[in-house]
Amino acid sequence: MDYLKEFISKLQNLDHSKRVDNVFQDFLKLSTYAIAQQFYRSPEIEQNYLDIIDGYTKEQAEEFSKLLAFLVMALEEKHQDFLGCVYMKLNLGNVATGQFFTPYHVSKMMAEICFVDIEKQLEERDFITLSEPCCGSGAMIIAYAQTLKEQGYNYQNQLFVEAVDIDELCFLMTYLQLSLYGIPARVMLGDTLAWKFSQMFYTPMYFINGFFYKLKKQNKVPKTDTDSIITPTQLSLFKEFMV
Repeated sequence: MDYLKEFISKLQNLDHSKRVDNVFQDFLKLSTYAIAQQFYRSPEIEQNYLDIIDGYTKEQAEEFSKLLAFLVMALEEKHQDFLGCVYMKLNLGNVATGQFFTPYHVSKMMAEICFVDIEKQLEERDFITLSEPCCGSGAMIIAYAQTLKEQGYNYQNQLFVEAVDIDELCFLMTYLQLSLYGIPARVMLGDTLAWKFSQMFYTPMYFINGFFYKLKKQNKVPKTDTDSIITPTQLSLFKEFMV
């Protein structure tokens, strides 16, 4: 099945009363909220979800579930920047700001070039860290995780990522794809240079594989001016989902 073609077709026909970029954004938000809520259990996240889905019929809401299923199947098929491809196919890139996504095969080549001293680093610590200050849709991160896997490492346990982008669609695309690939990460919406952020989500694998404790052990617990790091509810979740 051509998942990209089917995804775009379903997206374009989901609600003709809305612009396709708005429907795509709603899909990203709904999917992000659905995944994050399993770990954050936040009334605010739940309300944000309801505010969006109330703008669609029951039948249209079911189409969003089908879109997410296409995304999951596409990512299961192979490592790729699926949402980045959707983004570019729909011409959603901002030309004025030079927003052109790197093709995945180029991202993979760059990941392989940067893949140095990994064995030595993992002899000294339990995991390595990767910072992506302008993450786009997460292609470079996905490519690096794929390279780790090909070299015999388990990126779900041995990699922690901090990803930032100033564009909300990029923030959402990165969170979704890293979550579905099982990459432990903190994904932030904001300005890397100014170090100011308006939104932040940790991916599920951050919770499941206890990266709060792993980072604390290495004195690398991330902090920002808007990040309380951990709430009592989240702390109980860390303990519950530790593996």
